[in-house]
Amino acid sequence: MTEGELYVERRKHKRIEKLFKVNYKVIMAEEEVKEIKKNISRVEGESSDISMGGIRVEGELEGVQGDIIRLEVFIEGRENPITTFAEIKWIKGAEVKKAFGLEFLILKDADKKAIEDFLSD
Repeated sequence: MTEGELYVERRKHKRIEKLFKVNYKVIMAEEEVKEIKKNISRVEGESSDISMGGIRVEGELEGVQGDIIRLEVFIEGRENPITTFAEIKWIKGAEVKKAFGLEFLILKDADKKAIEDFLSD
């Protein structure tokens, strides 16, 4: 940022920084959706922040911006992970391990509540 520029926060939702485990699978095409049901392979990563609208993940990524990911988010103290689909909104890093932003496409009511509770702690 150059002198005189003002940074404006553009996020719609409150975000909290905390590390937790995340599993994800990039869904690149209709044929791959069929394969998911046959052979589910997951990549493990970590998140450094989460909000009601999305999550930032660090890990290996074969997808590109706009791809859809099936995501499991493991929140401390919760027996079952939050399982949802998210769209890759941005990717940073050129190495195998990248940082990428995901926007949740749908959340079950129980998962929304779990995130709200987590954010309010």
